[in-house]
Amino acid sequence: MLVVVPLIMKVIFSLLLFALPLFAQNIPGFSLPGMSEQEDHTSVRLVSESAVFVPGEEVVLGIELTMDPHWHTYWINPGDSGLPTSVEWELPEGFQAGDIQWPTPIRFMFAGLVSYGYEGVVTLRVPIQTSEEVALGDSVTINGTVSWLECKDVCLPGEGDVSISLTASETPGAKKTFLGPSLPAEAKGTATFQSTDSGVDLHIPSVLDIFGNPTAFHPTEEGVWELDPAPTVEKEEDSVRVSLTLAENRSLPEKISGVLVFESGDSIQINAAQSEQVLPPVNEATEAERGTLYYMVFAFLAGIGMNLLPCIFPVLGLKISGFIEQAQGDPKAVKNHALIFAAGVVISLWVLAAVVGVLGAAWGAQFQDPRVVIGMSLILTFFSLNLFGVFELGNSLTTVGGDLTNKQGYGGSFFQGVLLTVIGTPCTGPILAVVIVWMLTQPVLIGFLAFTLMGLGMAAPYVALAYSPKLIEKLPRPGTWMVTFKKASAFMIVLFIWVMIYVLKGLIPAEGVVRVIGALLMVCFAGWVLGTWAAPGRSAKSVLAAKVCTVLLLLLSGWIAYSYTAPVQEVTDALQERIDAGDPIRWTDVSEKVASSLIAEGVPVHYRPYSPELVEELRAEGQAVFVDFTADWCTICKINKVRALHRDEVMKAFAEKGVVTLRADWTGRDPEIAAVLEDYGRRGVPVYQLFDDTPGDRAVLLPESLTPDVVFEALELL
Repeated sequence: MLVVVPLIMKVIFSLLLFALPLFAQNIPGFSLPGMSEQEDHTSVRLVSESAVFVPGEEVVLGIELTMDPHWHTYWINPGDSGLPTSVEWELPEGFQAGDIQWPTPIRFMFAGLVSYGYEGVVTLRVPIQTSEEVALGDSVTINGTVSWLECKDVCLPGEGDVSISLTASETPGAKKTFLGPSLPAEAKGTATFQSTDSGVDLHIPSVLDIFGNPTAFHPTEEGVWELDPAPTVEKEEDSVRVSLTLAENRSLPEKISGVLVFESGDSIQINAAQSEQVLPPVNEATEAERGTLYYMVFAFLAGIGMNLLPCIFPVLGLKISGFIEQAQGDPKAVKNHALIFAAGVVISLWVLAAVVGVLGAAWGAQFQDPRVVIGMSLILTFFSLNLFGVFELGNSLTTVGGDLTNKQGYGGSFFQGVLLTVIGTPCTGPILAVVIVWMLTQPVLIGFLAFTLMGLGMAAPYVALAYSPKLIEKLPRPGTWMVTFKKASAFMIVLFIWVMIYVLKGLIPAEGVVRVIGALLMVCFAGWVLGTWAAPGRSAKSVLAAKVCTVLLLLLSGWIAYSYTAPVQEVTDALQERIDAGDPIRWTDVSEKVASSLIAEGVPVHYRPYSPELVEELRAEGQAVFVDFTADWCTICKINKVRALHRDEVMKAFAEKGVVTLRADWTGRDPEIAAVLEDYGRRGVPVYQLFDDTPGDRAVLLPESLTPDVVFEALELL
């Protein structure tokens, strides 16, 4: 297994190399290996609406960006990815630059992400307030450095110096037209917005008679709104209503702005204030009570819905017929049998609730334990495969407990209720698991009440039919619709698994989350093996082999899911043993506090966070330094870590040579790292710097593809 896993990883990484350009467009500052010599695909120059200006008055300059075909740059709100263009000015004394005025953008959609920006040519307007102290006839020079992100299949950072000279004049000169899309017009009337359940509704008056039909709205606030699907735009008599959905964990801004685009190509700038309509105050206690009530109703309805699942529905009429037979036609006895049967269902669910309570002494604390969350995710995945029909279990359970259920009298009815809960487990397990998870966040009494109502809901159809046997004839016949219902319910379980993974990301390192996702895939493979090799009609040997393989795969998935290593929070005996044995310690193996204390004691901690100041400090002390310029989205970087950098023998070789290893993370755009890469003629990662212990010397660059031998040979030169 230890040999196969690296091989599989290499194959996956190789495949990702081909897929990487498809999503690299949305990674700021990304470039593929071998692209370091490419030129910018966007040119920039500084233009002016006039070659002259009147001292003390405003003149408008334009940052004109010309992009190669199919390349684009970004608007003030770049959307889900990208960076807006920016400029740093060098202005004459007494001059002041205003904010960039952004032309109307277009909407891009790539790999499920929405962006706003420009193609072809665009001119970003900037008002410049001139100085009154400039003498007529004198020329002044305005300089600036423009930075942008240009994207096509990949994204590359761009930068260019711009300059323009203007002459002071007594009268303003003729104004030129800027290239590219125009600025949005100012809207007439006052736009307002009101909050809704999902976001806000903008109300924009008096525009239809001027501009015609509106087609789109581009919000200015970055990260505040959901962009897919796009904001809806609707006509309302003499006004326009725009509905915006608030992004997760974002609060409503005091003001909302954006650009409303029309079918004619015109656009207007919208700046909306909240409506003065006062909403009634919210009674938090009442809302909490309502929330609990909703969950109680849901628990009861969920219990009723369980009877529609294939494991239970076929026996519904049989159970009622059995009541009638046992009671020998006595209506009162039939009702009593039904009530006792319901008691069997409810009490069996009480037992389940008690087990949950015993295992979780502190209700709600289980979500803080990643082991519980991982276990729930694995179990729910296996249950969902059963609902999807990948494999079938539990059919034989309908014959279990025959002695108890065939007993005459009320005892038999009670155990029939218990048995119904047991035989329904293969189908109702996922629903029960969801309710259990919710129970863990509630007080004990609330949890027991939820299980009680679910049991009452599950037994309700039987009681109702016992009180009205004629209803049995009106039940729909079992059919394929039941299978469709079962598979549709599986998607709710998949959604809940996604929620579990979302919770998990805050409990364990990112590497652990990746392992858990891999374990979930292994569970899916186990379910496929069971459903394929143990299908009806297979030989006994095939069924036995399927069950053995399934168990082994499930055990393997559990090992993978729980094999992550959380950072050590203190120097334990186990950590001290590793230190004494000379085993390499990585920065991510321990907490930052522990790592700092180990470094202070002279213990090598590999791949500390990089900073140019730290490099200079270490080199001033006569330390050799190795810097790994990397990023989470860089596939080759990950291959090199598995193949060379993170191998024990390589890290030990660094320690023996006295080389301090640093990790320069370029996952997000970092100007300091970008400047270092540019200084060495590189525009992308991976880059590997090796400094000797002589201050002032430039680093030696290692190849982009590493092996242990390559690293060992480089270290021999120190």
